[in-house]
Amino acid sequence: MVRATVLGPVVQALKARGEDTDAFLSVFDLSQALVKDPTFYIRNDVVYRAFAAAAKLRKDQSFCASVGRNINLTEFLPFGGPLKEATTIGGFFSRFTQAVSNETTSVSQSLFIEDSTAYFSAKRRFAPSASPAHCDGFMIGIWITFLHAALDFRWDPSSVLVRMCDPIVLPHEFHGIRAIRSNDRGFSIRFPSAWLTMPLNEEVSSEPTDDLVGAQLDMLAPRGFVEAIQVILRKHICEADLNVDKAAELCGFSRSALTRRLAKFDTTIVDILTDLKMEAAKDALANSNATVQNIALSLGYSDATAFSRAFRKRTGRSPRAYKLSTKSKENL
Repeated sequence: MVRATVLGPVVQALKARGEDTDAFLSVFDLSQALVKDPTFYIRNDVVYRAFAAAAKLRKDQSFCASVGRNINLTEFLPFGGPLKEATTIGGFFSRFTQAVSNETTSVSQSLFIEDSTAYFSAKRRFAPSASPAHCDGFMIGIWITFLHAALDFRWDPSSVLVRMCDPIVLPHEFHGIRAIRSNDRGFSIRFPSAWLTMPLNEEVSSEPTDDLVGAQLDMLAPRGFVEAIQVILRKHICEADLNVDKAAELCGFSRSALTRRLAKFDTTIVDILTDLKMEAAKDALANSNATVQNIALSLGYSDATAFSRAFRKRTGRSPRAYKLSTKSKENL
């Protein structure tokens, strides 16, 4: 059993989008009053079916996960109390796992630390009769967004691995994380255990870092952040609509937020995109028969002249000269 209030955010999101929530809830013998009643419990399978029905109603596989990522944790049981009491990310996880035992009688949640890795997991003590995918997506949406906000510029998506029964329910490029398929008996989130010591403030974010410089900043900022951004964007580098705003969205940031974070590493979104385009261009010039014009257009340049100018600025050679040099090496 689980508190019916877990459905509250999804019901509110449906109502905000103009759906008939009374009709939606009646299918499950529920009402607005019951969903708001913290003393009313329902079976877990009812929750799973309701989450799935909400996603189907909106014709959006990631609907429930998107609701989770926009939730106000201070107002949502059982997050509010632990969040107000905790001073670190680890403290919040620990307090949450204790508080959640009052919310459900059939799902256990735990935090496990092994060397440099932490695992937060939810495990079902039963075999669900309905797919829990959308419910898991909702919870993962909450947790990944929490970590993303709390870590601020220290967020490193390449260090996060999610296991869940159906990753398709997560938004595309959800904060850059990687999700893989598992069974329907629970989900887990793997991340660096060092994150657990990071402090929280009232806005669920990391300690202020604007005044930190030099060695202090080096201790806080993961060296893999820029590389993680590159990994995400490399897969999209040949997409026609890949501009600065789109790049930031794919990485799970607003344009201004990603700009601030990359500034800590003395680079910009434009620099990263240009580097990746040049990387792709070199590969195409060396390993394909594509013309300079076609390569230019595939990478979003208006014409071969603009591409050649950018390529020469980065490499010191024209595309044609680079292509000839690679062919010459092959003939040696």
